[in-house]
Amino acid sequence: MTSGRTLLARGEDADVFAIDDTRVLRRYRRRAVPEREVAIMRYVRERGYAAPRVIDVSGHDLTLERIDGPTMLADLRRRPWRFRTHALTLARMHRELHAIPPPDFLGSEGAAILHLDLHPANVMLPRQGPVVIDWANAARGDAPFDVALTAVVLAGAPVGPPLSWLRDWFVRAFVGEFAPAEWRVGVDRAVAYRRADGNVSDKERDRLTKLHL
Repeated sequence: MTSGRTLLARGEDADVFAIDDTRVLRRYRRRAVPEREVAIMRYVRERGYAAPRVIDVSGHDLTLERIDGPTMLADLRRRPWRFRTHALTLARMHRELHAIPPPDFLGSEGAAILHLDLHPANVMLPRQGPVVIDWANAARGDAPFDVALTAVVLAGAPVGPPLSWLRDWFVRAFVGEFAPAEWRVGVDRAVAYRRADGNVSDKERDRLTKLHL
């Protein structure tokens, strides 16, 4: 807790605390709030994409609207039979994001906005519809890399029951929404990108070595 606030989530780079019923605080541990993260959330939201509204930015603190609902990952744990519905939703969120023209502040390489962390733990499910959170890694690039990275994260992450038996079905349902040219060309790069991530556990890195997609 910080200043009496309830910890809602702890990520690799930041913690999220409840402020009140309408706001949350995303506090970075080792750096100021990335300007690009704020800019891309505002940019995609202005173009109709479901991202949280930015309320305030100050130093290490980013205040966002509070999204009431479980993550897609939490709902999969509670209702695993909904795996196909969630896999199709995740694919749709990719397609909708990649259809938005990328802004100049993301550079000039590539034709799409990439979230680069768009998996079930970063999709909230309020009643109004899915909302994508955690935009710290957003960049410009080629859409197949973003899709492949999600598939690699899903296939490589060590999970326990009931998701261990569900994982392969979910991955197949997700990539099945794309033509091979829309994701397979990005797999090798996605595996290398994931293996280079210092936050990846040795167990996951070992799974990535043996990964077959």
